[in-house]
Amino acid sequence: MSSLVISMLRYCVIAIGIAVAYFLYFRWSDARPALEVILLTCVAFNGLISFLSHVIFHKADARRLGMESANPGFQFEVGFANLAIGLAALLSVLFGWGVTASIVLVLCYALYILQTVALHFQRFVTGEKTNAGYLWGSVVFAFLYVANMFFFALAALTQEHLAPF
Repeated sequence: MSSLVISMLRYCVIAIGIAVAYFLYFRWSDARPALEVILLTCVAFNGLISFLSHVIFHKADARRLGMESANPGFQFEVGFANLAIGLAALLSVLFGWGVTASIVLVLCYALYILQTVALHFQRFVTGEKTNAGYLWGSVVFAFLYVANMFFFALAALTQEHLAPF
């Protein structure tokens, strides 16, 4: 139950963050405030709450993902990766590290989540996990989440005239 509540909270914050980012981007034609919203909601908040899910509530989270194991070491490693990127994103926002740091952190987290999408897609294709909820939640929606993070990072790269654009 706790894992499901945490997941729903994450999905709501991500959806709200993406919606606000698009509003800001198209309202002001400026990628920087939109990227900050993405960094705060989709990276910092999601990274921190994912840490809680994978480490504190690791048993429920492993059940939800269908990756139950006698040893939660893998869950802890995933949680620590989320914590590291989430904390770095939060510090970047709090201390104003600038648009370049924001872009790097968003791209880093997007690549990390893209790899999890590939893992979940592989599990679906091989028949390890076959239900539609898994496909939509762990593959389709997660891919859309990644695509939106890439969009805002690339928009900021382009706007700021950072290489290679």
